[in-house]
Amino acid sequence: MGQLPDLQEARRRLGLALDVLCHDRWVLGYLRGGSLAPIAASDISRRFLQSRPLMPLSRRALFEKRPVVVNSVIENPNPSEGYDWELDWPAILYAPVGEEGQRPIGLLTLGCRRDHWYTEEDVDYAGRLGVTVAPMVAALRGPLGRLNEIESEVAQLLSYGLSEQEIARAIRFDGHRTRALVDGVTRKLKVVTGAELAVSFADRPVRRRGIGL
Repeated sequence: MGQLPDLQEARRRLGLALDVLCHDRWVLGYLRGGSLAPIAASDISRRFLQSRPLMPLSRRALFEKRPVVVNSVIENPNPSEGYDWELDWPAILYAPVGEEGQRPIGLLTLGCRRDHWYTEEDVDYAGRLGVTVAPMVAALRGPLGRLNEIESEVAQLLSYGLSEQEIARAIRFDGHRTRALVDGVTRKLKVVTGAELAVSFADRPVRRRGIGL
């Protein structure tokens, strides 16, 4: 009861598609005002289940409608307060999500916490993947936009395949209230079909050994 197998499968396939790119974390989200509202992330953490403001380079990627990459050869000597991965990790890649040449509707962000250099091939692949996942983001941003903050968190936790009991522990709600939330989220997202959540694989670069996950 309350499972979202299509969303769970879409998240799994996106993770597989990203596996050829060296990274320690990824986040996929849709644009909502001046913030990025998450759809899925590699980490099961509440801070990645909540909306956050767009970083300057992510805004640049969206404005220019092309991937933007940060490749650092030295560690940041002055990490931000609280250690923000987008500011402090040496390699970050932002890929706009949307139809080619059209205004982006979302953003895919991935990065390495260790020294790494994203190649042009990596950047091109991430850009193609941003086009590939655009239909999924377009299908989800309407229904997800109607969810409040806690419902959005529940939707993402469901996409990881968590049970109601596990979700209750994660959001610190009792079983009855969690069950009502899960049922409500499932009902609201039933309008999204499996075909709309399909994630296909673009031509993938060969992963280089010795760096990455």
